Amino acid sequence: MPDPIALKKKRAGLPVQHPPRIVYIGILLSALSLAAGFLTGIAALAVNNGYPSIIPLANGITFHPDLMVFGAVGGLLISEKLELMEKFPLIRNIPISRPIVAFLFGGVFILSLGILSSYEIARYAGLLLVVAASLLFLLFMSSNANHGDKRIKLVFAAAIASMFLAAIGNMNSLLYSNMKLTFLALLFPILYILAERMELGFVRGMGARIMALQAYIAWFAVGMAFVSVEVPDKFISRFAMVLSIILVAILTGISIKFDPAFRKIKRNGRFQHFMRAGIQISFFWLALGLILFMLQAIIGHGYLDPATHSIAIGFIGSFIVAHSPVIFPLTFKKKAIQENVTFLPLIMITIANVSRVFGDLAIPYTSLGETFSYVSGYLLLFAILLFVYNIKKIMVSPD
Repeated sequence: MPDPIALKKKRAGLPVQHPPRIVYIGILLSALSLAAGFLTGIAALAVNNGYPSIIPLANGITFHPDLMVFGAVGGLLISEKLELMEKFPLIRNIPISRPIVAFLFGGVFILSLGILSSYEIARYAGLLLVVAASLLFLLFMSSNANHGDKRIKLVFAAAIASMFLAAIGNMNSLLYSNMKLTFLALLFPILYILAERMELGFVRGMGARIMALQAYIAWFAVGMAFVSVEVPDKFISRFAMVLSIILVAILTGISIKFDPAFRKIKRNGRFQHFMRAGIQISFFWLALGLILFMLQAIIGHGYLDPATHSIAIGFIGSFIVAHSPVIFPLTFKKKAIQENVTFLPLIMITIANVSRVFGDLAIPYTSLGETFSYVSGYLLLFAILLFVYNIKKIMVSPD
């Protein structure tokens, strides 16, 4: 169905707006990172749980987290800002968006090949490119070209700093095998999303002091997470991680208090109900993930996988699904009929994550845990297909 506004512009001889090409490139490379990360995860799930794998990439689990955190999630969050970055020149007429995309996805690709081939120089080169991309992204998000309250920008900066520090920490240890490094890497999307919700809280009356407090807490949480990764003393390292988790929990509590998704609204259409439900579900998974990470930090084993997937799939995945009717039409400059939204992808991603987290927790006690964990990968694939269907259902052609 054509966009009537676009048709009027076309008939009047006015240009129809389209996003810059770099936006399509960023979204495409994020999707490819997601696909590669998903395939390696499925292959590893099959082998680790005693099932045959049709994908010969079971050892790809070693770079699966890098593909998902830096490539898929990082790429998607950065792609949302690429149109603004096109107006921010880095050197002469070269927009900052171009090197960010090149460094990030080039770095993820080289990093993955380096891990897969055990070629350390390639791994370090890939990580240095990710570091460069995160520093450029930090430069843009902290600049005047990115409009917004300075305290909110400080939280965004803390989020990107965790991405930078995770890449630095990744030079000495792989993400998939290091609990503290995994948590530090996850702080990037966690704090980034909380900063986005903070913008709504500001509109809803969040005071300046509370906003400043959140900025301090965010930076302190990132600092403690990095200390936990780098300090060799086990007691100090564990204490720093526990403190970082507590600080993130405080930030989460503040966000929930001021978030409009947790306030009663008299009139609530289908789209508003979809967004509210998705955000509430995502915060549930974040809370559970923080609890599981706390148990992992204290006990030392048994909770890393369920904690990671509770946040990676449950919190981040549900949040992206909930915001997709807003984010993707704006990004692609298409008219959206948001009331056409369906709850199916939100329901399916919740079922998939319940299966994964329950399966991971149950593995030590019953063989059913392995089955639930394995099946969750295919449920998640179905959720992704429903997510794409949902996007197509609400968007209409620009021309």
